[in-house]
Amino acid sequence: MTHFKWLLLGAALALLAASPVVAADTPKEKAPKAEKSKTEKPTAEKDGLRGEFAMMAKECKLTEAQKADLEVKVKARKDTLAAWDKANAEKLKAAKDAAKKAKASSDKEAAKQAGRDLKALEDERAKIDADTAAATLAILTAEQKALWTSFDTYRRMMARYKKLDLSQEQTEKIREAAATAAKDLGAAPGDDKAARKARQEMEAKLRKTIEETILTAAQREALTKKAEKKPDGEKKPAESKAAK
Repeated sequence: MTHFKWLLLGAALALLAASPVVAADTPKEKAPKAEKSKTEKPTAEKDGLRGEFAMMAKECKLTEAQKADLEVKVKARKDTLAAWDKANAEKLKAAKDAAKKAKASSDKEAAKQAGRDLKALEDERAKIDADTAAATLAILTAEQKALWTSFDTYRRMMARYKKLDLSQEQTEKIREAAATAAKDLGAAPGDDKAARKARQEMEAKLRKTIEETILTAAQREALTKKAEKKPDGEKKPAESKAAK
């Protein structure tokens, strides 16, 4: 899986694996209308695109031909996943029931087998999910991929800092910092352990830059207090996981 697929899917496949067509939740912020509202409907929706893909069409300035191609591929992806879900519904239910039964009876061997069966099914769907998602993204040019990587990085940073009452100037600076960092993120292709670690380090560097040079002292304090309030075991503010 390429670095680009990771950035899109990886809220993990976190964004795309959740459902056939992802509805992106863009954070509220003090920014131009094109970027700011959760409830704003991207203009590409009139062309049949929704959520994440409508946003992609808008941010990457897709041509009419690209939007039409993307719409076809999004539908094919949705249909492929729906067909897999239907064909494997009984197998999934059986694996889940077996896992539940094994747990209740404290049968460790049965639990391990049920876990393996369930994982095999989940891995099979995840591969189809990733492959079909990659096909939808293949329509982008190199320049458009860079734009999307930049926007996705910016969006994830804004999700982290959205409750800090950022000014318009701060928002713009975060977008600039994200665009610069996106170039570094693009320099760590692949989805192996080393590549994921490199991307995590790059994002940590971006957060450090934002928090030390863009946020005010009061905002940094608020961010620290927010992290301290989280219960034990809960992760600290948003950090994208090598996805999807």
